[in-house]
Amino acid sequence: MQIREIPTGTILNPTGGYLGEGFTHTINLYRGCALGNSLCGLYCYAQWNPHHTLGRVWGRFLDVKTGFVEAYRAQYNRLKQPVRGEPKPLRIFLSSVTEPYPPQERTARRMRRLLEEMLTRPPDRLVIQSHTPLVIEDLPLLLALRQRCRLEINITVETDKEALPPPFPRHAYLPAARIAALRALRQAGLLTVAAVSPLLPLDDPLTFARQLEAACDRVVLDHYLLGDGSREGQRTKQTKLPMLLNANGWNAWTGLAPFDEVVKTFRQVFGDARVGISRAGFNVAHRDLPDIQVQDSS
Repeated sequence: MQIREIPTGTILNPTGGYLGEGFTHTINLYRGCALGNSLCGLYCYAQWNPHHTLGRVWGRFLDVKTGFVEAYRAQYNRLKQPVRGEPKPLRIFLSSVTEPYPPQERTARRMRRLLEEMLTRPPDRLVIQSHTPLVIEDLPLLLALRQRCRLEINITVETDKEALPPPFPRHAYLPAARIAALRALRQAGLLTVAAVSPLLPLDDPLTFARQLEAACDRVVLDHYLLGDGSREGQRTKQTKLPMLLNANGWNAWTGLAPFDEVVKTFRQVFGDARVGISRAGFNVAHRDLPDIQVQDSS
């Protein structure tokens, strides 16, 4: 794994397309992904972004951004303390093209430093999207920030299978560990969302839905044909995922028929209002979130 630090002058990136309905900006504290050789790296759409790979092999590099606190502070002040006009909304999706809690976060602590800055300069809405249970390590900061903005924690759990047969890569973190993290965050008082995205084959959809319902407030279901940011899942079709599904007798899961059945099952367990689908599901704000009025203390 090649790891290097890279300076950044901007950290708030305006959204458009897939996240444009619910968010004004994204933040990515890393470039590349240390989980790229695991199961989630197999289907990750970010591997096709030449701006991020710069010709490098996905899963073999991680760029760690520096100067992001100063960048956030400057951009925040321009948005919330403009020389002319009213303050602008700031609804952040973190992260959109990389994992915010890679194993290296335990020493780099980019997320922790950003969350500390957000306590002083809170966004209006913050969604943290992770594939790992490591988000729990920042629980005290998250609880404090929950009092300053509309905060949701999303953790991806794309299957109930603890392992898929070779040559599928291994999970970076087992589904059970991620479900346990959702449960712990929810019990602490945070709003949690399980992102079943992209949906992979399930052993028992009903039991899986019940496990997630006991661990989180809401679920978002997605299929790569709907939600990889390209027409009819063309990005994912460039990966080995469809081929491996077919080779293991799961060819039906490359279409939407099983997805539709899983959606029905989850709606039976969660109720319609707590089940989001693809793009609309990620963009909608949780209905139980209050409108928090914050005063910038900078």
